[in-house]
Amino acid sequence: MLEELFSLGYSKTFAERYYQLWGERALKIAEAMERPLPRCFRVNTLRIEVPKLTKLLNKKGFQFRRVPWAREGFCLTREPFSITSTPEYLSGLLYIQEASSMYPPVALGPKPGETVADMAAAPGGKTSHLAQLMENEGIIYAFDVGEERLKETRLNLSRLGVTNTVLIHSSSLHIDELEVEFDKILLDAPCTGSGTIHKNPERKANRTMDDVKFCQGLQMRLLEKGLSVLKKGGTLVYSTCSLEPEENEFVIQWVLDNFDVELLPLRYGEPALTKPFGIELSEEIKKARRFYPDRHGTSGFFVAKIRKV
Repeated sequence: MLEELFSLGYSKTFAERYYQLWGERALKIAEAMERPLPRCFRVNTLRIEVPKLTKLLNKKGFQFRRVPWAREGFCLTREPFSITSTPEYLSGLLYIQEASSMYPPVALGPKPGETVADMAAAPGGKTSHLAQLMENEGIIYAFDVGEERLKETRLNLSRLGVTNTVLIHSSSLHIDELEVEFDKILLDAPCTGSGTIHKNPERKANRTMDDVKFCQGLQMRLLEKGLSVLKKGGTLVYSTCSLEPEENEFVIQWVLDNFDVELLPLRYGEPALTKPFGIELSEEIKKARRFYPDRHGTSGFFVAKIRKV
């Protein structure tokens, strides 16, 4: 079993960890990550209604299935030519987005008129989804540190017709300097990306436990900042595209232990791990959710919904 993980290119450290976490299933997860994911897209309801766009694409020979957790989301089952060369894509009627990435904005459920933060916004997929759910009303403060990535975000938001978003070229570790209280916050946190092997195969071998620890420390600092500016009764959705419990369950356990919060249940995905590496965590952690390539046909993904009490 470990030999098979080694043969796929995983380092000894991570092959052993995954076997400890999932046993025989670790190989199924790893094999599923060798296959490309289906191309998925989100209908941009700021510009067109869902039935209208699906009809236009069907006429051109595109076929797709619905993403269960996003009523605007679809995954292509037949793509006669690249969907990114269609006028529909070029005019911002749709956005290419991985299916699991559509869940955090849906889980957060922002409403028109609310004040929302996106703490790590580039390249703007989730930000534009939030704007869509808010019908372009209210305000989104979208942070990112990368100048080039923010340029891409600006172009994406412009193409999609997003008008309720303020882009901030800064780390959201400075979010408190705005002196704004937020109804809802999305933290799609910087992470080791171990759930995205299908597009980043080098991560099998070049990540170390130091990388995991570095990301965990940053994730905790970002969560602490986010919770400090969240209104009482407000919600924060935390997500990563990492498989590592240190970036997921252990971070959420730390939040439960150190802040006045509760976890809210989520409907989709598998319950998060409550005994990773034999370490007992709160049963509440089951309310957070994991998406797996072998079961859900997505990247490896983690989502938790936190309410400030």
